[in-house]
Amino acid sequence: MKNVIRIGMCTAVCSMSALILFSCTTTQMRAFIRRDASVNDYTYFPSRVIPGGTEIREFTNAPDPAIENSLKKELRTSDIPGTINRTKTQALIIIKGNTLVLERYGKGYSRESTVTSFSVAKSINSAMTGCLIEDGHIKSIDEPITDFIPELKERDARFENITIKNLLNMSSGIVYEETPNVRADNTETYFNPDLRKLALTRTEIKENPGIHFLYNNYNPLLAGLIIERATGETVSSYMSRVIWSRTGTESDASWSLDSTEDAYEKMESGINARAIDFARFGCLYRDNRKINGRQIISPEWIAASLAEGSTAPDYYSDSWGKQIRAHGGYYGLGWYIVKRNNAANDFFAFGNKGQILYVSPAADIVIARFGRQYGMEPWKYLTAFYNVCTQYIQ
Repeated sequence: MKNVIRIGMCTAVCSMSALILFSCTTTQMRAFIRRDASVNDYTYFPSRVIPGGTEIREFTNAPDPAIENSLKKELRTSDIPGTINRTKTQALIIIKGNTLVLERYGKGYSRESTVTSFSVAKSINSAMTGCLIEDGHIKSIDEPITDFIPELKERDARFENITIKNLLNMSSGIVYEETPNVRADNTETYFNPDLRKLALTRTEIKENPGIHFLYNNYNPLLAGLIIERATGETVSSYMSRVIWSRTGTESDASWSLDSTEDAYEKMESGINARAIDFARFGCLYRDNRKINGRQIISPEWIAASLAEGSTAPDYYSDSWGKQIRAHGGYYGLGWYIVKRNNAANDFFAFGNKGQILYVSPAADIVIARFGRQYGMEPWKYLTAFYNVCTQYIQ
């Protein structure tokens, strides 16, 4: 009898689950099935290839025990490989100058493995915006977004006050609620199968732009629409042409799409590539636009990307923004900046699960950490990287 009861209960639960699933939107069904973002989502979402170039930026391979010992001290470990596996790290790379001084991979991973960007993509979005200006596709980041997305103004005239800069520095004033709820904005902007429509119809204005920093994934979705409309290309095509094919990467990348039907890049998160190629992108910014002596991004744009947008005491009002300020930093145009005294500031790109691309121009160092999980509190990585770089500033 107990077995009969168990079978009956299972049947009822399965039937109820089926009813729930069939009544869900595609977004909710995806969220129900996937539960959370995963570094393997590049195998789940459709994607578009981002071709690399033919000229690879080569590094001298010369492991440096001094840098590794410094990293051990800062991470409070005597065993870097063990720490990498314990923290679910996929790749840990340090490049000093043009020398690869540390390159380690977690169990099951190698240089040829694909890692995903998550929000590191936002820093690459920023680089593309700089290229839009250089190519003459947009006049400046002070242009209203409605110059390219006029239908927003038709829905709410206040959208005309939002500039491209407001999108990049997360001060657009657009509503964004991040909760575990399947209907929350963070769920929608990750799992929705029509992100263009979502950005055009769901966005609502909470306040005037420029008043507060609010980490908001609607901003990169709108920035991607501007790239498409200004260039007449897909975001992936433009990214390949102006960045990936010119940065010395050794392999093609890909960009996850919202769906096969809509085929819009997941602007907030979805670039997939080798960790060493993400590190090469970091070198592009560290070296102030030159790769193999070739000019890629203007130094003016790099400087603008790293400038502080607001020093108002209440500018960082959300919890993440308060952490940035508490650690002596600020958010620029798609990059986090950590201040230094008497030296150029460090800066980094940061994504879910602890994807970090850390750049220290003063120390001539780039550090890339990609992982399946955070493995430790994010600021512990960042503090360790900052302290390691400090020792190499002249």
